[in-house]
Amino acid sequence: MFGYMAYIIGHDHTIQETPTMINRRQIISMAALAPLASQVSAQDNWPQRPIRIVNPGAPGGTNDTLTRYLAEPLSKILGQPIVIDSKAGAGGAIGTQFVAREPADGYTFLTHHNGFITSPLVRNSSGYEVKDLVPASLQGTSPMILMAHPSMPATLAEFVAYARSNPGKLEWGTASLGGVGHLATEVFHDMAGIKDMVRVAFSGSAPAVQALLGGQVKYLLSTPSASTAGLVKEGRLRFLGVSYPNRVPTLPDVPAIAEVVPGFSASVWFGLLARAGTPQAILDKFSQAVSTVLAQPDVVDKYMAVNVVAKGGQGDLAEILKREQALWSKVVKDKNIRLD
Repeated sequence: MFGYMAYIIGHDHTIQETPTMINRRQIISMAALAPLASQVSAQDNWPQRPIRIVNPGAPGGTNDTLTRYLAEPLSKILGQPIVIDSKAGAGGAIGTQFVAREPADGYTFLTHHNGFITSPLVRNSSGYEVKDLVPASLQGTSPMILMAHPSMPATLAEFVAYARSNPGKLEWGTASLGGVGHLATEVFHDMAGIKDMVRVAFSGSAPAVQALLGGQVKYLLSTPSASTAGLVKEGRLRFLGVSYPNRVPTLPDVPAIAEVVPGFSASVWFGLLARAGTPQAILDKFSQAVSTVLAQPDVVDKYMAVNVVAKGGQGDLAEILKREQALWSKVVKDKNIRLD
């Protein structure tokens, strides 16, 4: 009659478990652990299907180019296709928002640059917060170049002296309002003692360079490219200085801006991010695979051809994001830069 009771009362009035109660507890414990076991198994077996990398910029841009160099060898290591999906618009916000809303399962990543940090600092409409995504791997870094129209003084020291002596008389360009070129130029002005120059914003680096060639702006701080290097050789524009603390091997004759403006330093980073909550085991495996690809000599050469020093590392990107958040937050606050 009482054979199915889960417990009995012992002779000493204590409750004693029966095999029935133990079996039920085991079943409950197993049921509770089943989702965790499934999650661990999924992490161990990742990836089991194609991986998508979202480019929040236009096809053909530096982010897109670098990721395409990365995709094929990364696919071979991970054993799954790498699909690059461009979702441009709103200064990178559309693509970033998309990744921030995707499942945190390691099958959707974002390739981005400094704009990931600067956009939510200057725009209420960015639609995401930096905490919504986590670093997966650095891809590389690139210096910016202070470029000038040929009508400007020929050397960095002469240009800085001229600009100091002519406040408000020169136009300067930026590839995007609130972008790293814009914010870094503001820092350059402050540190160099250059005041009240006229900012002209463009919708990308290409139109900004075209305006520089035409003399509509007299200087521009932006990333170099094969086309700008060719324009320097033709004498149509000048490279005055690089934004790294020291000179770079690819441009040994171009001084560091810090040689004339001590302490100035800025760079562009390119990296891969994932939605917050992505399992660390997956991030570790992905980061290791990216670092392996970025150490391959042919990939290093391809990156160097677009003036990017290839370098992987999840921790490296995390440090860069932390440093950039502090730096550009201060600049935006001090300059009261808001775009909406």
